[in-house]
Amino acid sequence: MPWRSVRGHDRVVDSLRSTVRSGRLPHALLFVGPEGVGKKTFALTLAQALLCEERPESDLEPCGTCPGCVQVEAGTHPDLLVVGRPEDKQELPIKVIRDLCDEFGLKPARGLRKVAVVDDVDAMNDEAANAFLKTLEEPPPGAVLILIGTSPEQQLETIVSRCQVVRFEPLPPEELASLLLEKGVTSEPAEALKLAALADGSVGRAVGLADPELGRYRRDLIDGLCSERGFDPGEQVKRLDAFAKQAGKESSAQRRRVRLMVWELARLFRGVLWQTAGLEPPSPDPEDRRAIARLAERLEPEDVFVLADRAMEADFHLQRNLYMALILESLFHDLAKVINPRAQS
Repeated sequence: MPWRSVRGHDRVVDSLRSTVRSGRLPHALLFVGPEGVGKKTFALTLAQALLCEERPESDLEPCGTCPGCVQVEAGTHPDLLVVGRPEDKQELPIKVIRDLCDEFGLKPARGLRKVAVVDDVDAMNDEAANAFLKTLEEPPPGAVLILIGTSPEQQLETIVSRCQVVRFEPLPPEELASLLLEKGVTSEPAEALKLAALADGSVGRAVGLADPELGRYRRDLIDGLCSERGFDPGEQVKRLDAFAKQAGKESSAQRRRVRLMVWELARLFRGVLWQTAGLEPPSPDPEDRRAIARLAERLEPEDVFVLADRAMEADFHLQRNLYMALILESLFHDLAKVINPRAQS
């Protein structure tokens, strides 16, 4: 995993490399930024560089061929610990954190240090976070902890104060479009740019939106909400539930589909806010802009704030693995209360 495979974060690479060369590499790093921009890939590449057995640490560049690098790539390095929230859990369990801390305290098996990557720290409850504090305060010599979340505000202050916060930005549209073409997500440069603009700098979101079925359902959903006749919230819930189930039997795949659509609703309402402020909505899709214009004519800005907030709240609950049907029923019921009276007046 050479750094050239990590796209759009050269500033962060240069900053960390400078820190390592000055001998000031912190024992705990908190990576924050939007989902799907490559924070975990970055963390694993950093771990590979720190565990590389051929190149000096000051280079912060994994050779990719030594036994240490090969084991990191294969996910079998004994001194690299990677944990995250299980897909069937609402929170990052305290047992996962305690087991990590116990293993992290053992002597390295191959070299001079251990590296731990802890994903989904936004989902770490207070009990689990407090169990983590001693390890953060007194890590083993040379050990490095890399925590991955979306925002420092999501973490306990006691966690943030013991870490160096490293901020990741959304990938620039041109960089993301190039990456989509390289990965074969699409072969059309214009489509890649459109997906990049819709994805707000997130590779994961762009890949999801590239699904033709998702694109068709997205169009129907947005046009249905913007209809002059209003919409039936119960019917919308049934349709989104049926669409989610087309992703397969795995609940995680279904939830990802729903989260993409809820995010698209939030994007729609954000565009309406731009329109009501007299600005051009940041959407590359002319049909989206027409839908935005229809809603902007009917809604007051304070109503749109409510709609956007409800969409983001629903996404938060979906992340926490709460009961999906109940989340969707509540969301579409609240959207109908705001949108439908204006549609029917």
